[in-house]
Amino acid sequence: MQIRFPLLPALALAAGLGLAAAPAPARAQAQSDRLEDFMIMDVCVDQHDRIEPALVPGDRDCTRRRNIRAGEAVPYHMHNFPNPGAPCPQRLGTVSKDNIPIEKHGVTRIVSFYDRGVDHSCPDAKPDAPTFGKLDTGREGGSVQWVDEHWGYIMGSWSPVALSYWLTPSCAGAPDTSGRFRYGWVIGPATLPPEGQGGFAVFQSKLVTNKDGREPEAAGCPKRFAKPFTMWMRDRFTYKDGRSLDSLISLRFSSSAKDGQGPGPATQVEITYWTREFGLTRWEKWGRDDWVHPRSRMAVATLGKTLFESGTCSPPYSFRSSPVPGLTIADSGSGDDYSRTLTQGGDSHAWHMSLCSDYTNIVKDADGGLVVPWGQALSDVFWAE
Repeated sequence: MQIRFPLLPALALAAGLGLAAAPAPARAQAQSDRLEDFMIMDVCVDQHDRIEPALVPGDRDCTRRRNIRAGEAVPYHMHNFPNPGAPCPQRLGTVSKDNIPIEKHGVTRIVSFYDRGVDHSCPDAKPDAPTFGKLDTGREGGSVQWVDEHWGYIMGSWSPVALSYWLTPSCAGAPDTSGRFRYGWVIGPATLPPEGQGGFAVFQSKLVTNKDGREPEAAGCPKRFAKPFTMWMRDRFTYKDGRSLDSLISLRFSSSAKDGQGPGPATQVEITYWTREFGLTRWEKWGRDDWVHPRSRMAVATLGKTLFESGTCSPPYSFRSSPVPGLTIADSGSGDDYSRTLTQGGDSHAWHMSLCSDYTNIVKDADGGLVVPWGQALSDVFWAE
């Protein structure tokens, strides 16, 4: 496994540092470059370290903040954005996200939970429509994450469709504990590079779901693993609500080149954006120009145009430099979609963004804070040690 941290050109670094120099609220904890701080949402606190429920990071009066802790009431929620002209019940978006630590049996994990709902204050809201803040296992789910001294990673997820988890070669040494999920979906290094730098690596994993008729306890260890290509950049990014935030942008391709130096034959990539203020803040899915949706049979370029017209996301991150030697990344949108071209070793393909959720539509909790029930829905296998 090869890991590199190439520098951006000096001009790009200067621009990034200029953005980073804007005054920012002091943190109750020392500022750090730990990925863990980019995985957990912050809360505003007073001089006694008590949560200020009326404030969210970015508010003028939020002068102190820290990571929310396991068991604390969540004072705000991160919603996606509705389509322009959406009916009143959808004006808060359709999905809310909390990025919080959850403790079980003395073990802590970080959970990104998505909560579906509508605005029930609207007169045309249906009484039986889902409600934000209430657990509905038939519609909702989340991912379970952790970070060790080397890497931050997603262990698995739960949804109404299936319990899913990534088994890795570490399974051989930890077949009965959550260690078997170590480095299943790597986000990035535990200690982040400076702003304007990135890196890449290849990790082995195999996705297993309960639709296979196997639960983790009986799954055993795979004989073969996939080798998705992962790369990341740390840079400023402007989100849908206009916030410009120091972000880790993490890309996980569906496969990798044989030499591990690029995405190779991959036809899909998921991109996650992580911020110190909010944790997992944005998610995108992209497809290569020859990818076709397996169920709808729609070409990815067509899906990209539909997403663009929806207006629910701002433009994606624009790479000012590539974190991978020999791989060039260039924006190539035609004005009616978001696309970029990846070129490496004479092979060139356009990629189109087909799905996106930006969670910077921040909604303060009407009751001043809610101890969310999300941990009840997530399998204990991710907490087993």
